[in-house]
Amino acid sequence: MSLQTPPDAPRFWLRHLFAIAFCLCLAAALLPIWIGPYLPAVDWPQHLFLINILGALDDPAFAFRDLFVEEPGWTYLAFYYSVHWLARLVPLEVAFKIWLSLLLTGIPLSLWFLSRSLKRSRWLCLLAFPLLFTYSFYWGLFSFMATLPWTFLAIGFFVRVLDGEWGTKRFWLCVAGSATSLALVELTHAAAMVFLALALPAMLLTTPSDRPRRIAAVLSVVPGVALLLMWLVTGQTRPPEIGAGPWQAAGPLLDPANYVFDPIARRLSELPARLAGGFWGYADRPALFGWLAVIVLVIGLSIYRRQRPDMAIIARLRPLILFLIAFGCYLFLPMDVKGYMYQIYPRYCQIAALLLIVALPFPLGPSYKIYAVAATVVGVYSGINLAVQFYQFNDEAREFDRVVEMIPPNSRIMHLVVNPKSKVSTHAVYLHYAALAAARTGGVPSFSLARHSPFPVHYRADNPIPTPRWEWRPQAFDWKREASFYDVYLVRGMSAEKLFGRHLRRVEAIGEAGDWKLYRRK
Repeated sequence: MSLQTPPDAPRFWLRHLFAIAFCLCLAAALLPIWIGPYLPAVDWPQHLFLINILGALDDPAFAFRDLFVEEPGWTYLAFYYSVHWLARLVPLEVAFKIWLSLLLTGIPLSLWFLSRSLKRSRWLCLLAFPLLFTYSFYWGLFSFMATLPWTFLAIGFFVRVLDGEWGTKRFWLCVAGSATSLALVELTHAAAMVFLALALPAMLLTTPSDRPRRIAAVLSVVPGVALLLMWLVTGQTRPPEIGAGPWQAAGPLLDPANYVFDPIARRLSELPARLAGGFWGYADRPALFGWLAVIVLVIGLSIYRRQRPDMAIIARLRPLILFLIAFGCYLFLPMDVKGYMYQIYPRYCQIAALLLIVALPFPLGPSYKIYAVAATVVGVYSGINLAVQFYQFNDEAREFDRVVEMIPPNSRIMHLVVNPKSKVSTHAVYLHYAALAAARTGGVPSFSLARHSPFPVHYRADNPIPTPRWEWRPQAFDWKREASFYDVYLVRGMSAEKLFGRHLRRVEAIGEAGDWKLYRRK
């Protein structure tokens, strides 16, 4: 008897077309981070090292327990502790990639939720996939990236409280969802609260509702606002360090001397690089062009099959208002608040681009299938193209494996990476590889983010490790005060004669691999 296709098979594929397209794009989007052990992200090694310390502080065999103390604050908690708990089940670097996979999945899913909350088509969220690897990823700003799903969920739940059916179980679930999501934004990274401080009042004013539901919506944000205020009062009233050096604050948080702004013209000119600037030769730029082409396509199709207004004009403008607020954050927020927070406004480029997707019109009738195919093709291409770039970067970075094998366990490792650049990735991806070596060998690097207050692991005040004031110029060290403390010296980009000068006789080479050289103190 021959096997025949059931007559309702075409209906099955049509009925599940969105799920199929979404899964294809998601599989392609996750491929880059699993293509090899290394990520082209600047701060990735620092996060690995601090999370490794979180797990090692309870281990009596850890050689450097006396250098660190666990002091969680009111932000960075969700990111660090979720990876820390995953690392109890699997190796740390695998746990990090599992967490990162969940984050990359959560961004388009939460955008889908926000789209449906604003009465927009679920199909629009397919355009999120080419925007997953942007400025924040390549700088390793993973904690801020992790606020994106919670941000979109917080807005979506808030809107559903405003237009929900009062008193039902679903209504109170939305109230709980709004409160939880906003609190998790603050517990993940406080910088995203700037956008929500503007976006939520805008939704309150533009969403048709009544007084009881508005009161419920306002009350739902109280836990998140309370956490933000606690963070401001307890953690940010005094900077960790005041001085005239790089990255040092001039005074309290509101001191105008701390704020650094870039011209608006520069911000606009750098938009393409913020969204797709991770690799030399504009290797990741074609996916951005494809994304823009699909936007033009969907606008054209929607003009051809114009949508019928089904709600008040002010409610229909909500997605556009959210986009304008996010884009305004990109245009007008400072670059740095010295001593407190850095690279602030570039983070909002990704948020603005994602919210532009929700603001797009959507074609009626069968023409949406043209958009669906185009968006899926661009999403899949973006992931596969990035997987190729990540593979090439891993091929370059793999020589670091040999360096790690030469480092004795429990070593104090001095960061002397004068040249942190890659021939594949555009960012200073090797800047923190002393921290990566320390995470892999149970050692300690000369520079780590433990010196900054927002992170949950700090150096002990009574037993500080000598660290450079600025990791970008590691060659400016003092041998007696700093270098003599360390066991091995991880060098990239400068000769030993120039680095150590008259102290060259105090060190000896123990190996090299590619551009990396390793020395130890005699």
